[in-house]
Amino acid sequence: MEHERYTELVVLAAGGQLSGEEYDVLKAHVEVCASCRREFAEYQDMIFKQFPLAGSEWTEGAVGPQVTEAARDYKNRFMARAKAEGIPPPVEEKASHRTFWTILGAKLAWSPAYAYGTVLVLSLFSAFVAYRLHEARTMELTQSREKQDLQDQIAGLRVQNSDLDKQVSELSKTNGQAAEARAQLSAAKSQYAGLEARYAALEAEVKSSALRAEALQAEIQGSASREQSLLAKLEDTKVSLASVSNELQNLRKLRSVEVASTSDQVSRMKELEAQLGDANDSLDRAKKLLAADHDIRDLMGARTLHITDVYDVDSHGKTKSPFGRVFYTEGKSLIFYAFDLGKTKHASFSERSYQLWGYQEASSLSTQSLGMLYQDDQKQSRWVLKFNDPSVLSAIDAVFVTAEPPGGSEKPTGAKLLYAYLNTKPNHP
Repeated sequence: MEHERYTELVVLAAGGQLSGEEYDVLKAHVEVCASCRREFAEYQDMIFKQFPLAGSEWTEGAVGPQVTEAARDYKNRFMARAKAEGIPPPVEEKASHRTFWTILGAKLAWSPAYAYGTVLVLSLFSAFVAYRLHEARTMELTQSREKQDLQDQIAGLRVQNSDLDKQVSELSKTNGQAAEARAQLSAAKSQYAGLEARYAALEAEVKSSALRAEALQAEIQGSASREQSLLAKLEDTKVSLASVSNELQNLRKLRSVEVASTSDQVSRMKELEAQLGDANDSLDRAKKLLAADHDIRDLMGARTLHITDVYDVDSHGKTKSPFGRVFYTEGKSLIFYAFDLGKTKHASFSERSYQLWGYQEASSLSTQSLGMLYQDDQKQSRWVLKFNDPSVLSAIDAVFVTAEPPGGSEKPTGAKLLYAYLNTKPNHP
């Protein structure tokens, strides 16, 4: 496409229709392109030598003196411009090197009409070439503008890409910082979760301790209330007993004088004796409850009280039934409660007894019996033993329960069911 443009410039140059800028472009090109230089020389040869307007074969009579003078003037001007531009004049060719244009010019020299027609065709061709060159220049200008626009867009895109690269780099740094921040946040969350769990455990422990304290306080208050009630009942029972005793004495006195009504009086006496037995039973129960309340009050008021929950543990380290609770006042008293002893794998209570033993951890030979546990609450499956010998309690520091034959044994023969170590720091009050 580029070479065709220079060909069009050669044709326009032959017709003298180039601008100064276009002529400079063509001049620079023909100095380096042999093909265009040869074509340009042929056009010069055709116009100035072969056509009837130029050369020795031109006859002035054939075309007229005006045409001859015009052609000569045109040639002189063309040659002067070529010389001024530094283009070498066309070299005379030998007969053996005559080109197509030379032969055509020789033939047209003898026919002026054909010469005019040829000039007309060349002029039209030159006009066509000029039109095509104008279109080419217009298209080239448009393409140049589009190319410049594209270059501007590319430059803008490069700037945008550079900005985007910077943003990506900054985002990468930011992402790195964000990842580090997320890691720190995750570690902080884990630490916070651990602290929160620890706080929840401590809070639950505090609540549990508070509930136990409230329960003990309520139990103490309830014991005091029950003690007052039992004292009142005891007084009522004493009054009733005195009344019944008086009535019984009166009946006994009347017995000697009222022999006839003996049967009725005997019946009445039996009824009164039954009432007296019931009153005595109530009095015994009241005394026991009063003693139990006194025990609880003494335990709650002791300064060296140990309260220990005891669990039986299987071979896998898991707790199982039975379980117990020990109330131990140093060197003074020990109350051992056991629950669900009847649910063990050993024989039933009718065939076995449950015996409590005490000993020194440092010497297993010092084991001695503290007594047999008895069931004081069948509904709760609760067993109890109370021991108040200070001399024995001061000589032991651990206790355990075994299942023994009815009546107990002198030495433990069964497996240890429940074990409690007593030589710890007091944990109440």
